[in-house]
Amino acid sequence: MRIRAAVVVGFLLMTQTAISAAQSTGDQARLAFTISGAYIGSTGLWSVPEQRVAVDASPTNIALTRSTTSTFGASLGATYYPKDKWGLTAEAFLLGLGADDACQVTSSGEASPFVSEVCEDIDRQEKSASAVALSVGGIFRIASREFISPFVRAGVGVLISNQSSLLTQGVSNSGVLLVIYDDDAQGRVRPAIGLGVGATVVLSRGYHLRWEVRDNIVGVEEVTGAVTTVGTVPPHETNFEHVWSVLIGLDVILERQKGRRY
Repeated sequence: MRIRAAVVVGFLLMTQTAISAAQSTGDQARLAFTISGAYIGSTGLWSVPEQRVAVDASPTNIALTRSTTSTFGASLGATYYPKDKWGLTAEAFLLGLGADDACQVTSSGEASPFVSEVCEDIDRQEKSASAVALSVGGIFRIASREFISPFVRAGVGVLISNQSSLLTQGVSNSGVLLVIYDDDAQGRVRPAIGLGVGATVVLSRGYHLRWEVRDNIVGVEEVTGAVTTVGTVPPHETNFEHVWSVLIGLDVILERQKGRRY
């Protein structure tokens, strides 16, 4: 609920700023509201090739890898065009960023059955997440009055996530939970950058079809090495990952005519 409330409040504030700017300018300005669906690709996050797990009489080495899952998302945005080609944007983009873990026992000797079961559970896990990028930026479009109008855009903002990219744990066949990597902060706010290229297609005077390919450059906390004692916070740092997405949506165009408001 907190992340949803943050998204709603953040987007309303950004949209109100755009509307206030629009109402204080001259004639022929345009305001567009956009709702889009998106396909979001996967990307690798971190890997630890050798993590020693000594929780019973048979210390066992495992290799851990985490990547994001490909998923579907959505965005809600507003664009104000004070000029024919240039515009200002505000957007809330649901990226997801769920985790897909992989685990493999790498010990050359006899492995612990308990650790092997936990590793198998980790290997099967796919964790959903709710990560939202709130951003503001600019857009430049070509042939804005034509049937097809290409554009490029850039935005900067923050990524708000409700899941940890560090926490790693698994359950044995008997139901015993083993935490490999802990985390002292389940949700984080990190910087985010969006670079996109696309085009709009005129459906009618007030509606445009929009498609866009975007590189979402997001800050993610990543594990940088093994721990000496499992169940503790691992060494980590913030790295910027490229998460590619394809968006298809609908623009609702509001145009200010002379002597009229939107």
